[in-house]
Amino acid sequence: MHTITNLAVLIQSFFEHHLVSERGLSGHTVLAYRDAVKLFLEFATQRCGKPCTKLTIEDLSADMVRRFLEHLERSRHNVVRTRNNRLAAIHSLFRYLAAVEPRHLARCQSVLAVAFKRQVQAVPEYLEREEVLSIMQHIDLRNPLGRRDDALFRMLYNTGMRAQELVTLNVNHVRFSRPYYVHIHGKGHKDRTCPLWRETVQALKGYLEERSVRFTDATPLFVNSEGERITRFGVRYVVRHRISTAAKDCPSLLTRKVSPHTLRHTTAMHLLQSGVDLNMIRSWLGHASIETTHGYVEIDLEMKRKTLQSCQRLLPKQRQGQPSWQRNTDILQWLEGL
Repeated sequence: MHTITNLAVLIQSFFEHHLVSERGLSGHTVLAYRDAVKLFLEFATQRCGKPCTKLTIEDLSADMVRRFLEHLERSRHNVVRTRNNRLAAIHSLFRYLAAVEPRHLARCQSVLAVAFKRQVQAVPEYLEREEVLSIMQHIDLRNPLGRRDDALFRMLYNTGMRAQELVTLNVNHVRFSRPYYVHIHGKGHKDRTCPLWRETVQALKGYLEERSVRFTDATPLFVNSEGERITRFGVRYVVRHRISTAAKDCPSLLTRKVSPHTLRHTTAMHLLQSGVDLNMIRSWLGHASIETTHGYVEIDLEMKRKTLQSCQRLLPKQRQGQPSWQRNTDILQWLEGL
């Protein structure tokens, strides 16, 4: 009974103390970990034929984890990325168990040895400059929602911030006098500042003035039609709605699956193509590693390579005679003549 109680207490401590108090993970990350552990415990309950309240640490073996991962892919049809995210949560739990219960160290090490599955890195989708302009031009500024969406799009494109970072912004996070910038509370509780263009600040001012909001107020920067802070799902809806409107005159948008994160990739690519330094782009977007930012360089180089190949096909081919080494009957003489 002591072991059973320990497992329940340890899991509760893992979520309430370790993840929140010690590691300071965001609420969204904690919920993702919760879902992964919950699914794993439900699977273990079925495999062991005992209720969850009677599971022990000895029941949670490396083989159980591997079977669970297979279950995720075959029965729940999880993609590799989701499978790896679930495994990352389980790894985090067993690292904690190893630290607080050293007598189970060997078992925890065997679980931590379960490897992540390699996955093909998808090429980030981004918009061309003409497509961005088309989206902005199709936003009707004669109504309040249009003015809000115009300011929202400008903020996303200007900063390349994540949707979650956008929805947590307050009015007083923006500096409305020169030098213009916004203070962003980013992923992993990392704060950064990002410069704002004059056009972005003007759009924000116009949107806030009609709401009778002072620029120093600690009130949500973007709100929905009911006056409440806009959500990530609300931002996604705005983006999709404006894309569908612009696609009527810009057919290329119909071939793209555009999300708020697409605008983040778009900002990165356009900064790179404008000659902005990689370290500046990393700081601009809040990337933890320069390697993440470097991925955009590879995309840009591949795009330039394809452009160069298409140009080469437009040029007339040179008429080439017989290679010199074939004209020379004595290969040794040819080599001597090099």
